[in-house]
Amino acid sequence: MYNHMKTTLHRVSREIQRIGNFLYRVSAARYDNQHEPSHAVDFGDSTKAFVTKTTWEITRAVLVLQMCTSDMVVDNSLKLMEVGRRILGQTLFGYLMRATFYGQFVGGDTPDKMAATFSRLRDAGIHSMPLLTIEENVGDRAQIEERFYDNNTQYYVDTIRSTTDILAQHGAHARLFQMRLTSFMHAQLLVTLSQHLTDHPTSTELSVEHLSTGLCDDNKQAEACNVRMLVDAEYTSMRPAITRLVLAMMYKCNRTRPLVWNTYQCYLKSAYNSAVEDMALARQLGFCFGIKIVRGAYMEHERAVARQQGYEDPIHSTYDDTGSMYHRVLDETLQYVKDSQGEQVNVIVATHCEDTIKHAVRRMQALGLPKNDRRICFGQQYGMADQISYHLAGAGYAVYKSVPVGPLHTTIAYLNRRAQENRTALRGFRQENRLLWAEMGRRARHPLSWWKH
Repeated sequence: MYNHMKTTLHRVSREIQRIGNFLYRVSAARYDNQHEPSHAVDFGDSTKAFVTKTTWEITRAVLVLQMCTSDMVVDNSLKLMEVGRRILGQTLFGYLMRATFYGQFVGGDTPDKMAATFSRLRDAGIHSMPLLTIEENVGDRAQIEERFYDNNTQYYVDTIRSTTDILAQHGAHARLFQMRLTSFMHAQLLVTLSQHLTDHPTSTELSVEHLSTGLCDDNKQAEACNVRMLVDAEYTSMRPAITRLVLAMMYKCNRTRPLVWNTYQCYLKSAYNSAVEDMALARQLGFCFGIKIVRGAYMEHERAVARQQGYEDPIHSTYDDTGSMYHRVLDETLQYVKDSQGEQVNVIVATHCEDTIKHAVRRMQALGLPKNDRRICFGQQYGMADQISYHLAGAGYAVYKSVPVGPLHTTIAYLNRRAQENRTALRGFRQENRLLWAEMGRRARHPLSWWKH
């Protein structure tokens, strides 16, 4: 057992060094953004929500989002795509995907296409938060060669540098990028480390301070860097390891502002306690804290694993319970923002739920936090919840779209996985569907307006 533990820690140390090298190789700069002081937000105007959308894009959104609610389509999406590729050939299949699902949810695979996407969003006052779609999952084939992860690291660095140059032309509120630790280390290693943390929660070798020593010792570049890396939470079987490693990165890098952020999934019954404990640790150890608050996207998987392995379901039993947990975590975080100085804490309220957005706006107003407080921003997925993003941005809040970028073959696999995980949420987009249809009806009644879009 001791030798196995020693081997695992050695592998973890190697992976921490890889992640540390990655974090210190990215660079950025600050950007300013001014907003109006009013707190009022109205999500009901389809004209404002889809002002930058062409009539074809409105039609595509209706069709694609509707297809994403179909179990038959989602469950067999990879098979359907493979059949389509064989029948149409690679070229025609590529055109079809780019005209539908890829075009709806992905920001592009070349600098010019990404720049066009970022520019259109910025014209509406919305910032872009690029997402690279490299990932592994528990049960995927183990990657034996270290070169696989080294190549991933280089891909991240190159893409961040190129997209940073593009974002520089569009005045980003702050440069936020999303990353998954399974891009840099095997998923099973994170599961194994999580088991060790559960069995040995007070192990000195697994402490935040000790793990941080595996990161680069030169902290000057991190202090000068304004790229914010938001680390995804992934599955609960990896959660303890991901959180501990992210906290170690925070301890090392977040000395004057939060360059590394952690994600908290509010469909977990443990979400509030986890967030509060980590905030307390940040205060205790004196590092800045970045938090991304989400509902969670792996509900079906987590429940299936819980049933299979015979432990208590970690997910809240109802949608409303998850919403209540989200509000508890959000309220605690906003109070932390209110009580903190400088950039001690940053938060992104990442949700497609209008009620939660309204709750956040009310809490900000009650706490006296202005909408142009640079420590607070909102986030939604690209191609979804536009009625929230565009109205929030129009009211003067800092809003980000999570924009997947990359080639067709990697992003389609990613989107398939996300569709399976988010089918329940997609079924709930009644307001977005209603506004899409309303906008289509408005344009049908005024055909001349088609030429303006």
